[in-house]
Amino acid sequence: MVHTEHDALELIRQRLVVTEVPALGVTSLVEAVAGGPVHGSWRNHAKGRLMYRLGRMLRASDEVLAVRLVEGKVAFVDASLWPVVYRVAMEPSRRRRSLEGLAPQARTLLSAVERDRVVRLDKDSEWTKAREALEERLLVHLSEAQAESGRHVTVLRSWRDWVSPTVKEAAETLSYDEALARLRAACGGAPAGLGPWVP
Repeated sequence: MVHTEHDALELIRQRLVVTEVPALGVTSLVEAVAGGPVHGSWRNHAKGRLMYRLGRMLRASDEVLAVRLVEGKVAFVDASLWPVVYRVAMEPSRRRRSLEGLAPQARTLLSAVERDRVVRLDKDSEWTKAREALEERLLVHLSEAQAESGRHVTVLRSWRDWVSPTVKEAAETLSYDEALARLRAACGGAPAGLGPWVP
């Protein structure tokens, strides 16, 4: 059972990948907090507020990476797998395919992130659909932060800005196929697929 952010971080360290909501083959934060399967909407669960709060904390944490990794759902990834995620995110052939069919507004936002390295957006803004498209295609790193006003904002970073020298060096030792295989293994084989960013 997960009751605190510490518990959630420990679960991620043990499992390597934990989805926020249930996904085939992977432990989920929602089920770990509930203590078992959740029937109906998790938001209506007695512990729904705790599930939501822990999800927000993990998205803002420096100890985990939050990416749309399994079935296109948000997953929290342990630091030991960050080189694997970075290697996949930066694969040129994958990035080219991910750009196909991208809406003009999403391309504009991607250009701004690549140029400025960091872009902050209100959670609900005119850029929401563009942000979601970039996140779903693993084209930018996305996290959450709290603005001075107390509101949560979405922070988009270029992967080059996000990566540390250590993670980058480790990623360079992996082929794209090796990185994908390691991600699938950490996701229980990802029986329903990793995400729309995989060819």
